[in-house]
Amino acid sequence: MMKKLLYMMMLALSIAPLSAQIDKLYGDFDEYRLGIHSGNQIRCTIWNDGEIGGKNLRSELIALEWPINSGYAYFGQTMIKIGAEVKDSNGDIVHIFSESMGWKPEDPTDPGSGDMGPDGEWWTILPLPGFANPNEERLAMSHWGWSWPTYWPDKMDDAVDPGWPTSWNGYFGKDIKNADQESFFVADDYNNKEFAFYPDRRDSTRRGLGMRVTARGFQWSNALVEDLLFCLYDVKNIGTTRYKKIVFAQFAGPAIGNTVVQGGDNGDDNGGYELEQSLVYSYDEDNLGNTGWSPVGYYGCAFLESPGNPIDGIDNDYDGQSGSGGVIDESMFVEKTLQQGETVVLIDYKNYERSKVAMPNDTLRIPYNDKIAKFWPGKAVEEIEHNQFDDNLNGLVDENNGATFGAVGNQVTTYLYVGSKYVDYFSGEGEDNPLIDEYRDDGVDNDGDWDPLLDDVGLDGVPFTGDYGESDAQPTSGWQPIGAISGLIGDPNKFGLVDTNLPGEPHLDKTDISESDMIGLTSFYLYTPWSLLPGYDDALIWEKTKPGYLDDRSQNSDTDFTFGSGYFPMDIVQIERFSIAHMMGINLEDLLINKSWGDRAYNENYNFSKAPNIPHLTVIPGDNQVTLFWDEFAEQSIDPILGQDFEGYRIYRSTDPGWQDMAEITDGYGSTTYRKPMAQFDLNNEYSGYSLIDIKGVLFWLGENTGIVHSYVDSTARNGYTYYYAVTAYDRGDPAKGIAPSECTKYIAIDQSGNVDKGTNVAICRPESPVAGYLPPLLENMVLVEGSSATGRVAYEIIDRTQIKNQHQYQIVFKDTLVETDNMAFAPATLSYSLIDVTNLTQPDTLIRDSRLVKTGDVQPVIDGFKLSLFNVPLVELWPDSCQWSRPDIYSFTFNVFKYSKTNGIAEPADYRIDFFDQVGADTSTEVSISATRKLSAMPVNFTITDMQTQKKVPFAFWEKDVLAGEEGKLTAFTDKSRTDQLILLDQAEHTPESPAFTWSFEFDTATNDSLHDNPGAGDYVIIRTLKPFLSHDHYEFTSIAESINQTNAKEELDKIRVVPNPYVVANS
Repeated sequence: MMKKLLYMMMLALSIAPLSAQIDKLYGDFDEYRLGIHSGNQIRCTIWNDGEIGGKNLRSELIALEWPINSGYAYFGQTMIKIGAEVKDSNGDIVHIFSESMGWKPEDPTDPGSGDMGPDGEWWTILPLPGFANPNEERLAMSHWGWSWPTYWPDKMDDAVDPGWPTSWNGYFGKDIKNADQESFFVADDYNNKEFAFYPDRRDSTRRGLGMRVTARGFQWSNALVEDLLFCLYDVKNIGTTRYKKIVFAQFAGPAIGNTVVQGGDNGDDNGGYELEQSLVYSYDEDNLGNTGWSPVGYYGCAFLESPGNPIDGIDNDYDGQSGSGGVIDESMFVEKTLQQGETVVLIDYKNYERSKVAMPNDTLRIPYNDKIAKFWPGKAVEEIEHNQFDDNLNGLVDENNGATFGAVGNQVTTYLYVGSKYVDYFSGEGEDNPLIDEYRDDGVDNDGDWDPLLDDVGLDGVPFTGDYGESDAQPTSGWQPIGAISGLIGDPNKFGLVDTNLPGEPHLDKTDISESDMIGLTSFYLYTPWSLLPGYDDALIWEKTKPGYLDDRSQNSDTDFTFGSGYFPMDIVQIERFSIAHMMGINLEDLLINKSWGDRAYNENYNFSKAPNIPHLTVIPGDNQVTLFWDEFAEQSIDPILGQDFEGYRIYRSTDPGWQDMAEITDGYGSTTYRKPMAQFDLNNEYSGYSLIDIKGVLFWLGENTGIVHSYVDSTARNGYTYYYAVTAYDRGDPAKGIAPSECTKYIAIDQSGNVDKGTNVAICRPESPVAGYLPPLLENMVLVEGSSATGRVAYEIIDRTQIKNQHQYQIVFKDTLVETDNMAFAPATLSYSLIDVTNLTQPDTLIRDSRLVKTGDVQPVIDGFKLSLFNVPLVELWPDSCQWSRPDIYSFTFNVFKYSKTNGIAEPADYRIDFFDQVGADTSTEVSISATRKLSAMPVNFTITDMQTQKKVPFAFWEKDVLAGEEGKLTAFTDKSRTDQLILLDQAEHTPESPAFTWSFEFDTATNDSLHDNPGAGDYVIIRTLKPFLSHDHYEFTSIAESINQTNAKEELDKIRVVPNPYVVANS
C-alpha cells in the first residue's frame, strides 16, 4: 500500500509530457488484478497481465462460461506470449518469450506457469501501476466507475484535459463507451530477466524484449456478436532494439464439456484450424458434457487483426487484391541460377528500400544482420523460408513461408502467400497499390475511407472540443511530427512522426484497423499431454510457433494448443496491434457464422451501430405483484452512426438468472438469438411492426406504437418466488443503411459464492404477502386550491411504496405562456409545472422545477415514490359540449377569440352566463375603440354577462350590426337580412379605458338563420364554458401518508388464526 501511495504522489507532483511520465512506470506484481467480462453470453475472468481464465487455487473463479449463468465451462486459461529472435550480450542467438504468469502462480515449475527467477520473482509480463483504482482489487472496466484511477498516466499530455480525470479511458476517445463492457490495462515485460539481453541501451534495468502492452477487452450484447469477446493488444517496442523476427502467440487450455464447479470431461477434446479464416477451435468428441449435458458448444479463437508485415512486398491480408501487382504462385519458389547482367533487386535492410541493379561479373555483397550475404554469376538461388531475407533477389521476403504436415503418404504442403498480390519490383507493377505493405503510423489514409463530413473531429477523437486538427478539412492522425502540438517529444519513426498517445480521427492510422498489412494465423500446434509444451520453455515454444507449423494430429484427448502470428519486424517505438476474438458456437457452422460477424465488426472498426444506453431499473415487491420503474437515460442515447434512434423498451422476467426459462426466438440456423419479452412499449411514431433488416434471419419486432412508459406492474408474479427482471432499451436501426435494430444488454452474473454482478437494468425480486395490519401508503386531499380554474386534472400513481414520506405536504404550481390560435389570435397555455415539498414552509424543497412535460400523456418522473399524471388541454378554447341555451330554438352562436383589423384579443380562462331581459337597461356596454377608425359607444342593453366562477359582471363592448328601429341595445340577429350583433368581452382584470384588453367575441351563427329559430327573449340565458389548461393562478395541494402497521388491526387479524392439532403426532401410550 505504501508503494501505491508513493506512486500516486509522484504522479500528482508533475504534469510532464507523456514520455516523461509513463516511461518511468514498470510492471509490478503488486498491481496484479482481475476483472470479470459478463456483458453478453460469454462470462470469463480476465487478468491485467494478458491472461484469461481461472487459477489453480481460486476455484471460485469462472474461467469461461457460455451461455452466461448456465454453469457450462469451456477452458481453464489462455495466455499471451510475445517472442523474438535476438543476439544476447554473449553474442549468442537466443529466442525470448515474454508471457502471462499462468495457471499456477504459486508453482513456477508447473508447465502451466510462466518464468520465475530463483528468488521467487516473476520473469513475466506484469501490470503497470496507475491504470486502476489502487484501493480496489479489480482492474479498470468501463461500467465500474469505482475501478478507475484518479487520472490516467497515458493521457497526461492532453493539453485540454490532462489525465482525463473522471472520464473513461476509451478506445474510441475520452469517455466514449461504445462497447457494453470495455476493460483496460497496461503491462510490460520489464522484469523478464531470464536471458542476458538488454533491449534498451538507455535503461539497463529494463529486461525482456522492451515491450509494453496496452490491452482492452470489448463485449457487445448485440445479437450479432453476443457470443464473442474481443481482445485488443497494442504492443509497443519501447526499447532501442530493432527486431527482425517477432511472433505473437497464444496458449489455450480447453476444458470442453466441464461445468464451472466440476471437471471430468477434458479427455475427449478435439481441435482444428481454418487457415484462411485465421481461426482455431476446440470441441467435444461425443458432444456430451461431464454430467451428460448437451449440446456442447465449440470454442474458437481468431485473429481479426494481427501484426502487419509492411516490408516483405506481399499483400499479406488480401485487401489489395483489386489493385495492381503480381500474383504469387509456386513457380516463384523454383531454384534458379544467377546470370551476369540480369536485373536483380536489392533490399537495404536498414530501411527496406528496394533498388534494381544488374548482376555484376564478380561478387555482389548485401549487408544483413551484421553479416554479408554474397551472390555471384552462376550461383544457384532459391527462397529459404523463415529467414527474413530475400534469397532469390526478387525484392520479396519469405514469399514461400509454409510447412509440410500430416502422416507419410498423406502429407500436405501449405504456402501462406500463394494467391496474394505482391510488388513486382522488376516491372514496378504494384508499387502504386497503397494496400500492399501499408502502415498504421504513416499519417496517411491508405484506404481512402476518411470522411471530412463525419471524421474531422480532431486529435482526441471527440467532436466539439476544439482541439488540434478539428474542422481543418485534413485527416489528423494520432501520429504527428515533433512541433505539431505543444509538449510532443519522443523518437520519430521512419516517417518522422511521434506517437501522441491520442487516438486521432476516425478511419486513419490508429483508428483504422484495415490500414495494417496483417499476416493472420501462421501456426497451430495441438498437443497432449498438456505438460508437453511448458509455458516457460522459450526455445520449444519458438519451434512450435514458427510460420507454417500447423500440427493438429492429437485428437480426442486432453488437448491444449498454441497458435501464433509471425514473423514480423518491429522497429523502435513501433506499435503492432492484435485483435483476437474469443468466440462460442453451438457447432462449427455456428462458430464460423459468429466469426463472420466478428470480421464485420472488425471491418467497421468495432464502431458498428450501438444499442441505446442501459436504463436504471428499480423493482418494488408487493402482494402477488412486482412494480418496475426506470429512468429516461436510454432515450438520451446518441448512436455513433445513426444519431438519436431510440425506439422502445422490452421487459423480461425469468426465474433463472440465465433467462433460460423464457421462450426462445431462434435464428435461421436454429440458435437462440432472442428471448420473448413479457411486455414491450415503443414510441408512437412511424416505426412499428417488424424491422425490414433481419438479424441472423430473425426480424426484430419494433412494437405497435403503444407509447413510452417508465413503469410497469407485473400482476402475474406469485408470492414466494424469486424473479429476475430486466428492462432493455432498443433502437430502430436503419434499413436504408442496412443496419438492424440493436438492443442493450441484460447481463447478470452470479458466482459460485452467490455474489451478484449485474447491469443497472436488471433487478432481483421476491414478492411476499403483507404483514398483519399493513396499511398501504396514499396521497390524500389532492385538490385545486380556491381561485384555480383549470378544467384538467392531476392524478397520481404510487410506484415505490417504501419511499412515500409520512405527513409531507406538497404543492403543484404552474407557469403559463401565450400561443397563437388557428385564426391567428392568442390564447393562454401551460408552459411548465413545479412540484414543491412545502412541509417545512421556511425551507421548501423544489423536487421538480419548471418541467415542460405538461401535455396529457407525457411520462412524469418518479419522485418520493410516486408519479404524477397530468390531464391537460393545449390552450384556452371554447368547450362546445358544455355550452347550451335555455331553450333549443334560439339561434346558435359562435364564440371565438376577438380579432379585428390589427387588434387581437386574448382568450380568457373563464365561464360565462348571459341573461336576457325584456327591456334595455339591464346593463351598459363599455365605450371602446377597436381600431384607429372605429369606436363603439356605450349604450344600455337588454342582457348581462356574468363570470360563473366569481359571480361578477363581465365588462363588454357592444357592436350593434343588426339595426332595427325600436330594437336599439337589444342583442339580436337576422332581423335586418343576415346581420348579427356582436358582443366583445373585455378582460375583467386587465381592461382600462386607456388600455383596452379584448378577450372573446360572441355572435349568432348564420347556419341557424331559419324559421325554426329566433332571437333570445326575456328569461332566456346561455351558458358558455371554456377548456382551461393549467395556468399560473392554478395550484394543487396534497399530503402523503406513508405505509404503516395498524397494531390493533394486526392483533385482530392474528386472533383469527386458528391452531389445529397435527394429525400425525401420536401420544406415547
